[in-house]
Amino acid sequence: MIGLIEKALTFKPNKVDHGALRDRPHSRLRIRGAHGLDLDAAWIAHPSPIAALLIHGNRHNITKFADHYDLFATLGISCLTFDFPGYGQSPGCPTEESLYKSAAAAYSFLRDDLKYSADRIVIYGCSLGGAVALNLVQDSAAACLITESTFTNSREMAAHLYPWLPLRLLLPNRFTNSTKIQKVTMPHLLIHGSHDEVVPVHMAHTLFDMAQEPKKLVIVPDASHTDTIPSGGEKLREEISTFIRKATLQ
Repeated sequence: MIGLIEKALTFKPNKVDHGALRDRPHSRLRIRGAHGLDLDAAWIAHPSPIAALLIHGNRHNITKFADHYDLFATLGISCLTFDFPGYGQSPGCPTEESLYKSAAAAYSFLRDDLKYSADRIVIYGCSLGGAVALNLVQDSAAACLITESTFTNSREMAAHLYPWLPLRLLLPNRFTNSTKIQKVTMPHLLIHGSHDEVVPVHMAHTLFDMAQEPKKLVIVPDASHTDTIPSGGEKLREEISTFIRKATLQ
């Protein structure tokens, strides 16, 4: 019973086509990895030696992130993005472990099939995708890590979202970002909206305090959980651009 409650609260698979890829030149891919993975993915190419691995959040899929695709286009950075099992057109069941394995498979595709060296890869995770990104960089090298609207751990999120339920006492502690972030040594940019209604901004400060240098925290005034990029505007784009250029020595 606890397992079913945990799954229902943690994963919100979204199969709706939100249209962000319809009129955007891209290649639709299938990434097949170990453990039966069969992931729907998209490759958006730009004339740059840098590539981003974009890992989306809990309620979205790869057809949603127009703002991020526009950001990478403005920066001239190619982007590989994929859907977790059970999301979009990826078959399967989302679990903490399947999300981690999916990110590892996408990273391997970027390295082995698309031939990007680690020092030319930017790993970018949004919300739950930030948790997956933090796990990925425990064992996978990259030029830098960017996490957006990411939380400390699943128990604290459960307590925040469902304060009337004793979930913090019942649920196992998953997505332990506040522990994993302490082991990250690559440059790390944390982005968070000051008015995030889903993941409170104090979690961004907690993660930043626990992170190693080199690190930077950008709080976007008045931004909520899902509009950080458009709310941040040109100032945020320049922050991201400067961070990536410095990390990749461009």
